[in-house]
Amino acid sequence: MSLDDDARTELAELEAAQLRRIPRVVDGRQGVVVVVDGTEVVSFASNDYLGLAGDRRLAAAAASSLDEDGVGAGASRLIIGNHRSHVTLEAELAAWMRCGGVQLFNTGYAANVGIMTTLLRAGDVVFSDELNHASIIDGCRLSRAEVVVYPHNDVAALDRLLRERNGSRRIVVSESLFSMDGDLADVAALAALARHHDAALILDEAHAIGALGPEGRGVAASLGVVPDVVVGTFGKALGTFGAFAASSRAISELLWNRARPLVFSTGLPPSIAAATRVALDIVRGSEGDTRRRQLASHARSFRAQVPEVGGSPESAIAPLIVGDEARTMQLGARLLAASQLVSTVRPPTVPRGTARLRMSFSAAHSIEQVQTVGRIMQRVIGAS
Repeated sequence: MSLDDDARTELAELEAAQLRRIPRVVDGRQGVVVVVDGTEVVSFASNDYLGLAGDRRLAAAAASSLDEDGVGAGASRLIIGNHRSHVTLEAELAAWMRCGGVQLFNTGYAANVGIMTTLLRAGDVVFSDELNHASIIDGCRLSRAEVVVYPHNDVAALDRLLRERNGSRRIVVSESLFSMDGDLADVAALAALARHHDAALILDEAHAIGALGPEGRGVAASLGVVPDVVVGTFGKALGTFGAFAASSRAISELLWNRARPLVFSTGLPPSIAAATRVALDIVRGSEGDTRRRQLASHARSFRAQVPEVGGSPESAIAPLIVGDEARTMQLGARLLAASQLVSTVRPPTVPRGTARLRMSFSAAHSIEQVQTVGRIMQRVIGAS
């Protein structure tokens, strides 16, 4: 059988199991109202938590950089692609995150794979939350370290495993705000355990950076915790593209030399760095504070209307666990028919039996839009 025949067979199996993914097409700029597959809808499916993805100030900065600096970086940053805009952004991020060094990556996925494969090797042990993002899982696997998966947010289990498993180097890795469940890790407890057991802590703050904490610096900053490495992304609350690792100067320089996704990738377009600097100014200032308050208010308001959803009270991510894949798709279709776009999340993105509707809010939503989707969701849930 040919590869094409194999692919057709596998696609048919995915279709039968309600797991085949068909991407939607968006026209125009991102926002809370978007045109999807030719129809205008109110979107509750984006990670654009502060409503900056379509912001004209960011677009203007990118356009100015395109005119001045061109489109591409030309090569990897270690060759000739290390543009002044990259260096400036890294310095501003390091000052914001109050750390010794920051290293840019092209994506959050590349950041996690690069960090884990740089800082771990055979003979080491990494302790990973069972609901960590795929990029963390893949980075752990590729590192060749022993991978110990602990039950989600189970600090007692992690404590026991840290007592039982020894290695040349030990690292605890977790998301701070879990992307599919909307709940928070007990970051203070993770830090205390890591310190007690002489382990390092790597914290993926991708969905928290910009949206939570003082100046939007994430969950760890709100608790006064300083992980060994913090991973942040620009494609969510900051509205642009790319990622970063905030760490000590030594770790940052090691990533520069050893992180394969960084060493062997063309640098980010300078225009992306220019737009991200504008986003960072917004996020860490008074406007960012206002947007974060609005975002938290939307999250609380929706949960008051639809108490069936999960996630931490002020989390912008509010999942409704359905379980059955077919029913999840049906509920998503009913919401879409009412012009409300909500993510329908199925395995392998989430564990089997936990298919869900994933609501996500933006500071740019109006309270009327949040209340409307709450009423519609209650009606859809009741009708099912």
